[in-house]
Amino acid sequence: MLKEKRFSYILAKLQDNQQVGFAELSEELQVSEDTVRRDIDTLSNNGLLMKVRGGAIPRSHNPLTFKERISYLKDDKEVIALKAQSLIRSGQTIFLDGGTSVFTLVSLLPTDIKLTVITNNTAIIPALSAYPGIRLILLGGIYFRELETIVGTQAIKMVMNFQADLYFMGVCALDVNKGVTASYLEEAELKQAMLQNAASAVALSTFEKLETFESYRVCAIADLQCIITELDAANPKLLPFRAEGVKVL
Repeated sequence: MLKEKRFSYILAKLQDNQQVGFAELSEELQVSEDTVRRDIDTLSNNGLLMKVRGGAIPRSHNPLTFKERISYLKDDKEVIALKAQSLIRSGQTIFLDGGTSVFTLVSLLPTDIKLTVITNNTAIIPALSAYPGIRLILLGGIYFRELETIVGTQAIKMVMNFQADLYFMGVCALDVNKGVTASYLEEAELKQAMLQNAASAVALSTFEKLETFESYRVCAIADLQCIITELDAANPKLLPFRAEGVKVL
């Protein structure tokens, strides 16, 4: 079947069923799953659907609210959070930006941890307030309702006043060639400021976000010191990222 006809079939099925899977499309289109994945990637990159683990959903069905996204791939995010904890030491100063993987990391911190946390993520404030040993510094600026974060020039200026030991970066999209990208310009600009003022940057990303990209560039893969996913670190799909000189957990 011609590629264009496969595209039409995938989009029509998605409209009827609200989700499609790689395996079922492979069987129905009589092509390999790798071919289906490439088709989904192309359609996703053109904004026609959203790639998720195992298939795709309509872009409008992406869980948009922060609270809805917390429960999305919850088990995978907990694996990422537990891996990330191995990098944290009491006494450190840490940047935390937006995203549900960052929220999950905060919720699983040891109760006796002592840290200085600098963040624009308003959703994690209640969780951090339960830790008596954490000094919380909230960036000021414009409240971005879609992401429950603070953004803008004032927030960026505040970031420039700090030097963090670690920056845990919530990731929208991660691609070997296109680097880390974000869905919003304001989000990308603040991530760049935190990256510039941290000794080490760690990207937290579920597998579904690998080999995808959004409109606004944050940095090259080589600018990161570590990438953490829910996959086993030896998974062959992570080899291209490791080849860029980045540690993968």
